[in-house]
Amino acid sequence: MKKMLGLPSFRRVMQGHAVPLLLLSFLLLVTGIVRAQSSYSVLDSRITYHASGLPLPTVLKEIRAITKLRFTYNNDLVRKGPAVTVDQKNGTLRELLKRVLANSGLEFVEDLGGVVIYAEKPTPASEKISEKEVAFRVLGQVYTNDGEPLAGATVQILGSRDGTTTATDGVFSLWMTDHQQFRVSMLGMKTVVRTVTRAEAEKVFMKIKLDTAAQAISEVVVNGYQKIDARMSTAAVYTLTAAEALQPGETSIDKMLQGKVPGLMILNSSGSVNARPTVRMRGTSTFVGNASPLWVIDDVVRPDPVDISATQLNNVISDAQTGDFSLIGGAISGLNPYDIEKITFLKDAAATAIYGVRAANGVIVVTTKRGKAGPMQVSYNTSLSFQQRPSYSNLNLMNSQQRVQLSRELYAGGLLQNTSNGLAENISYEGLLQALNSRQITEPQFKTAVGKLQTNNTDWFKLLFRNAFNMTHSVSMGGGAGKTTYYGSLSYTDGKGAAQLDGLKRYTADLAIHSEATKRLTLDFKLMGNYSESKGYYAGVNPLNYALQTSRILDPSVIYPVNISGNGVLPKPPPITFNMQNELAQTENNNSIRSMTVGLVISYKIANGLVFRNTSSAITDAAESMQAAYEGSKAISDKRGWNLGFEPNDKQLAQSPIPYGGIATIANQNVLTLNTRNMLEYNTGLFKGRDQFIASAGVEINSSQIKGVSSTQPGYFPDRGMAFFPSPASMFAIGRTTLTRVLTNTLSMFGTATYSLNSRYIFSATVRTDGSNRFGQYSNAKFLPNFGLAGKWNVASESWLQTSRIFSGLDLRATFGTQGNVVSAVGPELIASYLPVTKDNYNPITGVPFLNIKSLPYPELRWEKTYQWNFGVDLSLFDRRVNVNADYYIKHSKDLIVSRILPFEYGIADMYKNAGTLTNQGLEIHLGVEAIRSKNVNLTLNFINSKNFNQIGTNDFHNNYADYLTGRAFVPGRPISGFYSYIYTGLNGTNGLPTFHIPGDKANLDDPTTFLVYSGQLQPVFNGSFSTSFRYKSFATTAEFYYALGGHKRLNPLSTQVQSNNGVPTPFTNVSKELIDRWRKPGDEKVTNVPAIVDVTTNTFYGNFPDDVYAAYNQSDLRVVNSSFMRCRSFRLDYFWPQQMVRRIGVKSITTGLFINNLFTVASSKLHGQDPEIDGVGTTALPITRQYGFNMNVNF
Repeated sequence: MKKMLGLPSFRRVMQGHAVPLLLLSFLLLVTGIVRAQSSYSVLDSRITYHASGLPLPTVLKEIRAITKLRFTYNNDLVRKGPAVTVDQKNGTLRELLKRVLANSGLEFVEDLGGVVIYAEKPTPASEKISEKEVAFRVLGQVYTNDGEPLAGATVQILGSRDGTTTATDGVFSLWMTDHQQFRVSMLGMKTVVRTVTRAEAEKVFMKIKLDTAAQAISEVVVNGYQKIDARMSTAAVYTLTAAEALQPGETSIDKMLQGKVPGLMILNSSGSVNARPTVRMRGTSTFVGNASPLWVIDDVVRPDPVDISATQLNNVISDAQTGDFSLIGGAISGLNPYDIEKITFLKDAAATAIYGVRAANGVIVVTTKRGKAGPMQVSYNTSLSFQQRPSYSNLNLMNSQQRVQLSRELYAGGLLQNTSNGLAENISYEGLLQALNSRQITEPQFKTAVGKLQTNNTDWFKLLFRNAFNMTHSVSMGGGAGKTTYYGSLSYTDGKGAAQLDGLKRYTADLAIHSEATKRLTLDFKLMGNYSESKGYYAGVNPLNYALQTSRILDPSVIYPVNISGNGVLPKPPPITFNMQNELAQTENNNSIRSMTVGLVISYKIANGLVFRNTSSAITDAAESMQAAYEGSKAISDKRGWNLGFEPNDKQLAQSPIPYGGIATIANQNVLTLNTRNMLEYNTGLFKGRDQFIASAGVEINSSQIKGVSSTQPGYFPDRGMAFFPSPASMFAIGRTTLTRVLTNTLSMFGTATYSLNSRYIFSATVRTDGSNRFGQYSNAKFLPNFGLAGKWNVASESWLQTSRIFSGLDLRATFGTQGNVVSAVGPELIASYLPVTKDNYNPITGVPFLNIKSLPYPELRWEKTYQWNFGVDLSLFDRRVNVNADYYIKHSKDLIVSRILPFEYGIADMYKNAGTLTNQGLEIHLGVEAIRSKNVNLTLNFINSKNFNQIGTNDFHNNYADYLTGRAFVPGRPISGFYSYIYTGLNGTNGLPTFHIPGDKANLDDPTTFLVYSGQLQPVFNGSFSTSFRYKSFATTAEFYYALGGHKRLNPLSTQVQSNNGVPTPFTNVSKELIDRWRKPGDEKVTNVPAIVDVTTNTFYGNFPDDVYAAYNQSDLRVVNSSFMRCRSFRLDYFWPQQMVRRIGVKSITTGLFINNLFTVASSKLHGQDPEIDGVGTTALPITRQYGFNMNVNF
């Protein structure tokens, strides 16, 4: 039984009074409290209270409720106190607390109108100590720059294990001796060390301010398996917060990361909203496997939604994005960027070893937001942007007048032998000239038509591109009650690229629930879903290439002849005609994907420090693709043999591979990935808390199943209900259906151990072994163990450095470990397939189709292996105003899959084998400087620099001649993406044709290096960024610059299409202005390097070169330029609305901003407007253009 009687409530007294009276009463109350404090203690207040056998925590809570006073104490100490039985009537609070805390080992003291309860620290009577050694109590409060109390700060006595943490109001109490030092610290805040004296402690309530550190330190490092205290982390990791990673206007996270992470290279192969950038972490560790890093979202490995060929993914210069699912993004393309809390990059073997064979290319771990306990909080984010279309302004291309003048000069020089390339027309200068010569038009008509051509100046960029409007909206809600929190979000993105048909629509939903079901059981549930629709261009239809290569003399509505069909159906086939706008209307490329991820993490605390954790997930991806060319397109006219509208006879209809209708390729692919992981983790302190030991062990099972179908069918009529009416001939010649079934199972076991010695010397080890069904049932290489060893010396914790005013932190790290990789496209078994059913591909007697060997058996197939060393240093200077992180690494990969040439008798040209080696080494440096730090002004500078040098070792890779010219050859001693060129030696003084050097005057076509010279690598050697962030009160501005150095690329050809080998451009082809300065007469070779255009009788082949001199010239070392560049990726101006303003409209905070992306690019003038980053080929290789936008964040 208990009975409580409290003091009267001041709030009840004030109820019902008017506002002026409330304000007056409040002032009177404050004045009364101040005066009362000067005359008597709150401990003298009277109170009546009764309790019988109640726990001490309950008694203190009831006394606090009665007195309305602040009570500060350590819950763990209070819970240990004995049960309380007390009965007091109208006694003082001091008397009551003495009786309540009797025999509990606790004492109390008044503190600014509140009560602080602390543990006694008695002095043994047997010990004789001096006055200086007698302990006394120190009271204080820790607060932030803004004057807000700081809860959870650590207060530690130097040279002792004694310490405490601040309460919710920032107050702490600690027993110390005279002139003893104590340290106050908190993650993300500057550490403060103070010396205390007895006289000061007895008179002063200590007030300690902690300033925000120049760079907030992450509380934990998340690697997808564990959450490791940053002080215990020994590996090479780098963390970005959401604010650091986000870039308004971009549609996917991978593009936002360019230049923001040391060691991470992002190459934009296109400016399309659907394009997937090339992502490389510390170089490339495979030749034919997927070289992209592994993505992990909330402890769940996220595979690519579509199994695209690794060769396409790795080859950044090929037209690799023209096949099925060309517009489908990567592993995180469906993630809402506003859901991200932070991103952790695991770079060395020690960090990635826990992922085993999936982590040879590094790991990127994304942690999404979770709800926080309390009332529901709503956040709204939006980004509205305007994408600027490209123009001819910086391009070195001829206008209409210059192009007509070139044709006029070629005719005057007798070089237009066949003026219109054999295709009758009267819409070009050559065609009009032919019409004039054949008397189809008169001289005045000719001059009038030519004059019209000279003034057309068609702007293809204006017709094929647009000024696009993009938008993203995201709404999130989070909160919680008790021990359960929730977070949910919805987002919508409508992205439009600069090209007319380039578009993306994405919808995402996210739900996260965290619940501490019991004291031992914790549940985390995650549900993520997204749906995307992408629209692009049909294979071979590229608006950028068309705008660059098509003459501006053409009227946009003109249909002009381009070639003769070569299918042989018609004896005298008419020219196949083309119009770009018609081709866009008569083709389509649409992709969509639906993804769903369900995850559940169950954590059970078995005993103190011992936790069992199960992480299970299911991921489904369903992708669909529709690519079609209608019967009115040139693509179908080429196959059919005639243009739409031509009337063939019955025989010709029967012979045509597609006499009517179009062709559609419909594909779908479904991927189901299941994963479960069981893990035990043990964490304990040793030697009375001096050391710490963490260990874990677990088993993981993963299964991935891919089912897909791709069908190419003729006779497609979209205007007849999207129906198919194929002819028998077209079904035989074109109809194809392919089924895909792939099952990959993996069983893994892993273990980790970390030991921290006095928080100064940290050692860690990780081991994992993986087994896969990809190696067949008889393979001895099913299981591959990987390990990582690491050590770190926290030099800043040494006593001789703690008092330094220069060094704020210093860590030295060293790691060594192994990584593995499996190439899913290569297997150990013999693979054969049936050939398409034609008269030459089956046995006429049995009727059974012939088999075609796809790959020979390779029972010795093994994992690809990588060994990596890493040495790193983390340095903070001048009160963390200067922060440096540097890493040097060496990666040696062996047993890499390569393509080896086979003798003819094997019946197949080559086969895959573990025979390649590759070495990567590099240096990564991050420098952060907080140049100005004050309440109203802040200026920070960040510099990120990464260098990667890779060298191919021994391999028997089958490189063909074209591979050397395009950077696809794997040559020992050269880097990945290294390419070769013809050796240009000048122009011939007689005819103006280019000449080339051949060592030994003989070109060996089997070894192209005998007549080609190494010209550098396509990928940059150095890449990085520098950024500035300046804040003045409520205004902030940020500028980000990205640079890539050491790369090379070829200039665009002088002319992409010529009539014959004499270099005369076709009538409708635009050419470079460089041809104005071409060789015209002997002696010009001394002042120009632009070759002459010669007549058809001149031999334009050089020795036994496989190419004519004009093709060799375009691929010569003369046409190679340094593609190093610096791009202003983003410039932002943000405004944080004042609190007094936003509160009036009922919201917590508002931030608005303006931004410009891709503001300008600095590159070699020799590029003449050619983008130094993208290659300019492929249906998604669209230019990177400027973007203007507005962004806003509102929190309710």
